[in-house]
Amino acid sequence: MKTIHVTAFLFLLLLSQEAISQQKLKEKILSEGVLRSALEKKFHIGISYHQYWSTITGQTQSTYFIKPSVGFNLRAEYYFNSFIGVGLGVGFQQRGAGINHQDITGGAFAHPWVFVNTPDGYRSGDPDSTHLDRLRFSTIEFPLTLLLRTPKDFLQQGMRLSGAVGPTLIHTSRVNQTFQSVIDGFHPYNWVTDNYVRNQFGLQASVGFDIDSGGGTSVFQVHLVYTQTLTNVYAKGQADGRLATYGLRFAWLF
Repeated sequence: MKTIHVTAFLFLLLLSQEAISQQKLKEKILSEGVLRSALEKKFHIGISYHQYWSTITGQTQSTYFIKPSVGFNLRAEYYFNSFIGVGLGVGFQQRGAGINHQDITGGAFAHPWVFVNTPDGYRSGDPDSTHLDRLRFSTIEFPLTLLLRTPKDFLQQGMRLSGAVGPTLIHTSRVNQTFQSVIDGFHPYNWVTDNYVRNQFGLQASVGFDIDSGGGTSVFQVHLVYTQTLTNVYAKGQADGRLATYGLRFAWLF
């Protein structure tokens, strides 16, 4: 009987040691999981997609309306500590605006038989206020930003509030003006690059969320972004306008 008691005691002792070992292993895994959180990494690099709206503001030479403008960047971010860092990007971004025209005849859809005299000859339709004329800027941008992020999770686990502000260099590679003539399918392109300043500085500000996408390897970032140039966009003094874009940026950072 004594042998049975000793055996049982040793068995219980082994079970308790095993339980302690398992608990320590769980604590280690949890601890390492926190350390491997993507939001704790200092350096990230990745890509971003931009769905913006753009226009020209200020004392402009025409009456503009906003138009959709897409873009993408290669991005790098480095955090000095849990809440402050710097970011750098380079990529392509559409800019520009739509041009409103006075509706004289009721529009090309109302009077498709109306012929308008253009530099390329007579064509059907009327360049009216039906949002058909576009001024398209193709630009390369280099944003440099100061990054701010909450050191702790915000609203839910794995998500933090973040923002950025800083200067951006904008190089305009070309500008074209096109009239989307949906009646006859004729879309003339007029290259008007020389009418606009090719290199400008702007100011960019954004706010949104950084989300740990799981596995401790990547961050999904959603930001509302606003960018505006600081000097006149017109090269020949036609007026005094600024390029402006605003919209959503979706970034995947590793």
